[in-house]
Order: sequence, then structure tokens, then C-alpha cells
Amino acid sequence: MAKGNKFVRGVKIAVAVLAVLVMSVWSMILYSDAFIDWWIVPAVTLGVGIATAIHMWKWWIPLTWSESGLFNGMCHSVFSAVLLTFAFFALNNMLADSASERADTAVVTGHFREEHHRHRRVGRRYVANGEVYYTYKLQLKLSDGRTKFVEMPLKNYRRIHDGDSASVVLRDGLFGVPVFDHKALEFRKGNRSDRR
Repeated sequence: MAKGNKFVRGVKIAVAVLAVLVMSVWSMILYSDAFIDWWIVPAVTLGVGIATAIHMWKWWIPLTWSESGLFNGMCHSVFSAVLLTFAFFALNNMLADSASERADTAVVTGHFREEHHRHRRVGRRYVANGEVYYTYKLQLKLSDGRTKFVEMPLKNYRRIHDGDSASVVLRDGLFGVPVFDHKALEFRKGNRSDRR
């Protein structure tokens, strides 16, 4: 393989990996404003990716330089799932119908703290867990029974209790998935009897 071909192939692979990472991060950001279970859209888009990989795995040979149908099919399935998930949330959220805007009241039904570890490199090939940090989430329940986890800064998390209510402005997304702005939530204190 010529040096020029290796370089071009390396650039193509780097662009593909970067595209997957960027679309994955944006999908998570857009998901935070959609009222839908997190696994539904990726499961459907992965299914589409697997189904189309049967016919499209050969398209990946110029990028991977591999004749393996399984490897190229996996590359196609993952890339397709990430691309379609990003497209779903981007179109659903950005083209939401402003005429369908309505106010709803959500009730705080749970508090959750998730532990994470920062990673640090301890050698050329080894990465170790570093210091612990936490993220804080509230579970909100809409009047129609749908629930959503919303990440909160610690100072807001401490002030909010189970049973408190939040004003939520909902809009119908392009694909029917309701959209809201989680940063614009306004919380009100609930009755003492409703709190934990």
C-alpha cells in the first residue's frame, strides 16, 4: 500500500470516527429536551442499520480495506444507527410545531445521584480511575403519566423535593415526540404531605 493511500485512508477513518462522536454527543444533548425513553430511538435505528447492512456492507470496503462482511456490516450498522438517531432528534426538536405549544405540570417523583470517575493515564497503555464526581438528576412525571429524568446542578437539586411541581412548556415534535426546554423549568413547592 502506497504512503499516500495510507494517509488518505487514515484521514477518512478519522473523519468517520469524529463524525460518530460528534453526532453521538449532539444526540444526547437533543434527547435531554425530548419526552421519550432513551433506548427506543437507538434500538429502532440500530435495527434499520443491521437490516440495511445486508446489502450495503460492500460500500465500506474502500474505507476499511477489509473484505469481511461481518466487520463492514458492523461498521455500517453503528454508523447508520448514530446518523439516524441524530437526524431523528435534530428534525423532531428543531422542527417542533410552535402552534402546539401548551403548558403542563410535572411532579418531581424522585432524586438520583450518579457516581462517575475521572480517568487519568498512568502509563503508555494504562488508564486508571481518578477522582469521583457526581451528577444529579430529578425524575419528573407529566400529567399524562410519562416520566423524564432531568439533570440538575447541585444547588438546584438540593432545593427541590419530591412532590414539588414544575411548569413545563411542551411542543409536538416533527415525529410526534413532545419537546420541552429542560433549562426553562420553573419549580414550585408542593404540599408537605406529598414530599418525601
